[in-house]
Amino acid sequence: MRIALACLLLCGPCAAHAQSPSLLTRSEQAVIDFGFATQLGSGVYTMSGRTLQVYKLPFGYDFDHAPDARVRVSLTLPVTLGFIDFEPIDVVETGLPQSLDSLSFVPGLMLDIALASRWRLQPFVEAGIARDRDSDHDQNIYAVGLRSLYDFGSGSTDWQLYDELLHSAVEQRSLDRSDDFTRLRLGVSARRPFDVAGEGRRADYLAYGFADLFPNAPDSPLNGGDDGDRGAPQLELGVTFGSTEPLRWWGIALPRIGLGYRFGEDLSVYRLVFGTPF
Repeated sequence: MRIALACLLLCGPCAAHAQSPSLLTRSEQAVIDFGFATQLGSGVYTMSGRTLQVYKLPFGYDFDHAPDARVRVSLTLPVTLGFIDFEPIDVVETGLPQSLDSLSFVPGLMLDIALASRWRLQPFVEAGIARDRDSDHDQNIYAVGLRSLYDFGSGSTDWQLYDELLHSAVEQRSLDRSDDFTRLRLGVSARRPFDVAGEGRRADYLAYGFADLFPNAPDSPLNGGDDGDRGAPQLELGVTFGSTEPLRWWGIALPRIGLGYRFGEDLSVYRLVFGTPF
């Protein structure tokens, strides 16, 4: 059996939980697998009595470009931290966790191409490394994809169509294991400031929804069989809150925060969203 990276969160711990009565369903495993940590998205995931926390630190660097440049180049330098079964309330009793369950660094190169005033394409490539808590084996991660962002609407509500085609692969050469997946994400968001008096920075909310389709699904990390090449579609609806201009603390932009609900076949997950929902 080929073993997926399991979002870098269950690679080691899955063996410890294999005899637990709260095994993840096939669709819940897909949520974990398809994230490959950096692809999962920051948040707190609770499923089958288990809590997964993923924190993606979106470091990056934008190369110099002319103000009216139609093509812009940037480096993405995300660092992703993962914790298993650590509840925020545990900080009161035991303090901060002493170690990470997973750590990954997957830098990439992205082009931002302005096809029109409201339509942008973002092809990107990524390659990096990850390590889980219970293993000395590093996993190599590769990804290539294309995003499309189209802004539309008028008035005080900003609408955006978000489409992404992503292919990602993981290999662990020392154990001769590899896996890959392909995901098509179709999303839409609507962002609107609260109706309050005054000008300048105002609090706002962003409602979103997206569908994930999996033409090629990875193998399941918790069972010995292959359930086919296609994963069941998954949907997510949610809302995030922030401000029209990002709030900053010591010069660092604070992320938006919100709540999402992901569902599909044998899947029901509430997600605490940090930053962008996509």
